[in-house]
Amino acid sequence: MFPEQLLATDDVMYRAAQAITVIHAHRSQGHWLRVIALADPQGPGRAPAFIAARGERLYRPAASIGLHTDLAHTQHLHTRCASPLGSDPVTLRALTGGGNAHELESHGLVDRVVTASWGLAGALDEQQQEQTRPARSFRLWRAPTPHAVREAQDRVDAWTEQLRAAMGDLNFRRVLFRSPAWTNPAHDAAFLALAADLRAAPIVPPLVRP
Repeated sequence: MFPEQLLATDDVMYRAAQAITVIHAHRSQGHWLRVIALADPQGPGRAPAFIAARGERLYRPAASIGLHTDLAHTQHLHTRCASPLGSDPVTLRALTGGGNAHELESHGLVDRVVTASWGLAGALDEQQQEQTRPARSFRLWRAPTPHAVREAQDRVDAWTEQLRAAMGDLNFRRVLFRSPAWTNPAHDAAFLALAADLRAAPIVPPLVRP
């Protein structure tokens, strides 16, 4: 179900891309952060929550906005990228029990997501301006022309498709946690094999036991 959940709708995809863009901005400032997506247990159509992890500490970006909001998209994204991430009292270990945590592992592809996110935000702002700001002609105020509105929609559609392609190329692996304190060492090989099949990401290096 994941990462297909990221592409369930254009709105879900856009919200997820904003969160990735914000966390990536903090990574670019020298902060070593892992990007963790929490799939909604209710399934497709629900936007996954994105958090940043540094060791066991979790941080959350501010809320994303939808495609059809009246807010200025570019300004909102700028503000989120410049604002500190919020500290989350929950630990990563506590979130992995349900099996819905997935770590982004293709950070080299995130630049495409960031570029498309900013492009779509700008196109949405231009579309809002075209739909609400009248054009002046021969000293008369008139509504936007259908041609201008269509061009604005075409730009939104083009950036939406570019963002969908970039998001579709991202790779995630499930994050699992197991404490060796209460498990039988005889099960270690089977567990590690399962973790490999699920492409799970270790929080800390696995303990090798005799």
